[in-house]
Amino acid sequence: MTTQSKNPMVQSTQDILKKAVKAALERKQKLGQYSVMWKENKIVTQGEDAPQTQK
Repeated sequence: MTTQSKNPMVQSTQDILKKAVKAALERKQKLGQYSVMWKENKIVTQGEDAPQTQK
């Protein structure tokens, strides 16, 4: 997300969600699991055991 909200409740919610996603990704990495994300209009997998995505 690149836009910042002026509403403190919205900003707080965004901050909490970012923190939760970061924690979940770190946990998956520690467990040796791969993650799947959406970046630049593409599906991206990260991790040693991540399947190769088809282009």
